[in-house]
Amino acid sequence: MKKIFTGLAAAMALTSTVQAADVTGTVSFTNDYRFRGISQSAGDPAVQGSLDVGFDNGVYAGIWGSNVDFDDDAKLEIDYYVGFANDINDDLSYDVSYGFYTYPGYNTDAEYGELALALYYGDVGFTMAYSDDFFNSGESAQYFGLDYSYGITEAVSLDLHAGYSTGDYWGKVDIDDYQDYSVGISGSVVGLDLSATYLFNSIDNAEEVDKGAFRNDNTLMLSVSRTF
Repeated sequence: MKKIFTGLAAAMALTSTVQAADVTGTVSFTNDYRFRGISQSAGDPAVQGSLDVGFDNGVYAGIWGSNVDFDDDAKLEIDYYVGFANDINDDLSYDVSYGFYTYPGYNTDAEYGELALALYYGDVGFTMAYSDDFFNSGESAQYFGLDYSYGITEAVSLDLHAGYSTGDYWGKVDIDDYQDYSVGISGSVVGLDLSATYLFNSIDNAEEVDKGAFRNDNTLMLSVSRTF
């Protein structure tokens, strides 16, 4: 998968020589960093940021980072991604991407790659993601997500999400297949993007955690971000 990432990055660099680029950066603050229903910051606040470059032909690349807390020496996550997005018609569009997840300074080699395909129809989005070496465990994992956003006003939206995690990795960590859900409100005020989201999931076994690292209890997640 690292070879795939290198090849896509090289293609992006070649494209950039002939296409105009749009560069944006985002800084975010949240009371909990949750990834597919499971906290990556032990339920504590996180500061996150990204830098993205997009080209007129649909090719894009970026870097994203956040503090993490795995109850050991893992303190930082930095992700790299490249992709291609385009419209099929006026209502239907797609996005194909590859992300590479890294944890600098972590004493465990947890780097891994993931391929993803997203389809969008109007206000509905469907995502499929696959890794053959999730969290560098040697085990595969798949994720399926369904999202719907309804515009309450021009500035405020109701956001609904349902996700399904499956694969050999989850059996290895004694969670097995599980679903994650969220209901939220998002909007923009004076240049800030605000959201309040209630998250819950179907995890209900010996691995259920309501405090500390990898907590997966129900929670209200608040976030504020600014894009430059």
